[in-house]
Amino acid sequence: MQGLGSYPLALAANEPLRRYVLPRVASGATVCAFALTEPEAGSDVKNLRTTATPADGGVVLEGTKCFISNAGLADSYVVFARETGEGKPRFSAFFVAGDAPGLSVIRTRVLAPHPIGTVKLERVFVPDAHRVGEPGAGLKLALGNLDVFRVSVGAAALGLADRALTETVDHLKRRVQFGKPLAEQQGLQFALADLATEQLAAQLLVYRAAAARDTGHATSEMAAMAKMHATESAQRAIDRAVQSFGGLGVTVGQVPERLYREIRALRIYEGATEVQKLVIARALLDERS
Repeated sequence: MQGLGSYPLALAANEPLRRYVLPRVASGATVCAFALTEPEAGSDVKNLRTTATPADGGVVLEGTKCFISNAGLADSYVVFARETGEGKPRFSAFFVAGDAPGLSVIRTRVLAPHPIGTVKLERVFVPDAHRVGEPGAGLKLALGNLDVFRVSVGAAALGLADRALTETVDHLKRRVQFGKPLAEQQGLQFALADLATEQLAAQLLVYRAAAARDTGHATSEMAAMAKMHATESAQRAIDRAVQSFGGLGVTVGQVPERLYREIRALRIYEGATEVQKLVIARALLDERS
């Protein structure tokens, strides 16, 4: 959550802005946010309605962002907006202080505890020095940032699935039904075998995408595959944990119930599963054309 809002600065901000913000991010003194999604522009980022109108010495931002992680806690936001003017629409990114005049936040409650909310921008002035990247390079910056953090979402899903598998195995060994532990039921053994295999496949996809990023060989479809498979397989692993625990699986305070609430959002943020499929398919079609 910190990286999502600060990595665009590492990629494209001017040196003074980077020197000012990034050390504070690294020390934990500053919280950042990534303000891309809008009510009418979720997966369809080219439909952004937030505008950046030229003003003396900078631009003025007007618009609404929604489902923004760290909203209300963030000391700064990287805001993506459509620059007004003639010709083809041009999208750019801007660094906005969390206490900037005209910026307000409405906190939102979601399924699992998560700092998230709506950010409203009403005539928020941004000086030229706080532009992030070149004019018109905003979408490329946003999508490149998501490529990095889709891998981290996949890694988070691996952790949740690991916990679910551990809890499921322990419960099946302990729980006795029909005179023997549930672990001796062949149907449940088959289900565990499927989940363990899916989990290893997810690990390999996530590790491949992370290694490719580290060595400079990453592609968008690597991140998309890792994020899609890891989050979808983790959902199945956790659902199986809930089912294996029976009534306890849906009891508040039990681990499977908590994991069930935690995993659901991972299949949506940083691009829903359906978006990842589009990325993968387009890469395949481009490769074969």
